[in-house]
Amino acid sequence: MLRTKTTQQNFVCRSRILSLIMVIGCAMLLRSQEVVNDSIRAYFDQIDALISEKNEYPGNFLDTDFLFASKERASGEEKVMLLLQLYTAYVFQSWETAKKYNDEALQLSLDLNCKKGELCANYNQAYLLFVKGDFDGAMELVEAVERVLDSEAYPETYADINTLKCDIYTERGQYDVAIELGLKLLDRAEMTQHDHMLMKANAALSHSYLRLGNFSMARNYCLRGLDYIIKLKRTEYIYPKINEIARMTAKLEGPEEALEILEFYFEIEKKIPPPGDYGRSITYMILSDIYVSLGELNRAQSYLTKALQVCFSNNYRFRIPRALVQQAELYLKTKDTTNAILTYEKSIGHAERINAFDVVKSSSAALGDLYERTNQFAKAYEYRTLHSAIRDSLFTNEREQRISILEARRRIKEVTQQKKILELKNEAQRGRYNTIATILFCLLGFSGLATFGYLKVKGKNRLLYQRTMELAKVQLEMREKLDIFQSAETKDAKNVKKERASNMHQTIDDEVKDIIMARLEKLEKEEFFIQSNCNLHQLAEQLKTNPKYLSQVINQEKKSNFNNYINGLRINYLLPKLLKDEEFRNSKLSYIAVSVGYNNLNTFNAAFKKRLGILPSYFIDQLNGESQEEGLDDLAPSI
Repeated sequence: MLRTKTTQQNFVCRSRILSLIMVIGCAMLLRSQEVVNDSIRAYFDQIDALISEKNEYPGNFLDTDFLFASKERASGEEKVMLLLQLYTAYVFQSWETAKKYNDEALQLSLDLNCKKGELCANYNQAYLLFVKGDFDGAMELVEAVERVLDSEAYPETYADINTLKCDIYTERGQYDVAIELGLKLLDRAEMTQHDHMLMKANAALSHSYLRLGNFSMARNYCLRGLDYIIKLKRTEYIYPKINEIARMTAKLEGPEEALEILEFYFEIEKKIPPPGDYGRSITYMILSDIYVSLGELNRAQSYLTKALQVCFSNNYRFRIPRALVQQAELYLKTKDTTNAILTYEKSIGHAERINAFDVVKSSSAALGDLYERTNQFAKAYEYRTLHSAIRDSLFTNEREQRISILEARRRIKEVTQQKKILELKNEAQRGRYNTIATILFCLLGFSGLATFGYLKVKGKNRLLYQRTMELAKVQLEMREKLDIFQSAETKDAKNVKKERASNMHQTIDDEVKDIIMARLEKLEKEEFFIQSNCNLHQLAEQLKTNPKYLSQVINQEKKSNFNNYINGLRINYLLPKLLKDEEFRNSKLSYIAVSVGYNNLNTFNAAFKKRLGILPSYFIDQLNGESQEEGLDDLAPSI
């Protein structure tokens, strides 16, 4: 009685635990889906899905053949837009070709008085100057566009020029100004819910935080922007974004994870037009940085050499100083102090031409240390002074505090927005909570029933397994005694013939039936049933009778229809083989099924379960478990 009560308590306890696990499992599943949606792999899957549709959107994928053909047929403003798309197609491929199409679009816009085309072309011209490192020229042109721009009428151009201003401030090291401008753009984008503006605002902030070295914040904004890039099918931004994610991941998770991201980059290069020299120069620099961190300096140098060649041949003036800084750091890794000093000095020279003050600051600090280490104190003093001047002018505590204040305000605004959303949804949520509570209550009830059912089925399966084991042992014993009985069966067959001769009152049907049964038993010993083509007609032909009569004999004598009769023979043949032959039972289930005459695994499973109440996989698993504990010899009878 006490044991029964304890068992019941254990059952109730297990039921509650399983119910709790089910509820927690549901919650964890919902949470895991959110995590997957936010993962980098999920974004890459979306990019893959977008690329799979490239034939449906040739314009979005900047298919130059399509754009050229469309341009030849177009006129007016439509032609302007196609020329601007051709600019976009070539902006990272060929600076000169991109400029040619942009100039053509600008002139046609002026002729047609197409304001949108004129504004876009002027922005494009400013961006081309930025790519070449002419920050002053780019800023001057952007501010000229800004003075005549109606931001409500042309929100895309408004977003473009403000993003470019942020990028220029960032490259100059004016991070507080860049972040403030980026946050203002993001505020407006969120207020208007304009997808292009949201894409650009997040891109601007990602760039600023990347330069600041706040890689976590940078990646956060980068992935937010990627949402809108995919939504708007702005495929020209896919390569730059993957590069950014790889660089941030290298700093946050490590080089191996970053290399996996770049593998995806190289995969999509095979599917859509390549990124061009500008994109490749960035990729080479990232790869060089990754291989330095892995200690593979030769590979790092190989990629950096490629990056420098591309930058100098294309005159990417604002990439050159950063590539030179990487080269100097690589020289230091190989203990080549002399070349490191010369390269840092070159980086300062190139940085000063474009007012890239953050490069001047970092390189002057490095040179101050290197000259002091080599006892060149005058030079050390010179570069330390330069470093202090740049640091004090651009990186004061006041500026750093300003950035912190801007970030704090942004966080407060996000919290406030969330609070308003919660207040608006509060009433609806109450109803949802009640619904959820009802669902959870039902889930608990169902889980209790499921637990009870599971335990009941488990006990039933165990009982069926034990019965199947007993049957298998009996079958094995019978098979081992078969040879002993063969001689006796021969005598019995002779006696049957004598008895039939003496009993002349039997009908001819009974004699035919006996003959069929004798032949059938002989075929059973020859294991005819394991042939996959075994069927009623084939067996009737072997027994030299007709299928209808054979079916009647099996029904009367075997108390079964033909299919059940064959399945019974096969299962009875299989059980001792599974019991005795460990190698056979650990074969694939499909092979086991074929070996006993089944062409189809599902048919085998159904026949086994119909006869024995459990699946063959369950029986084999239980048998293997007992074999490991006790040894197969303990289970099978001795021979």
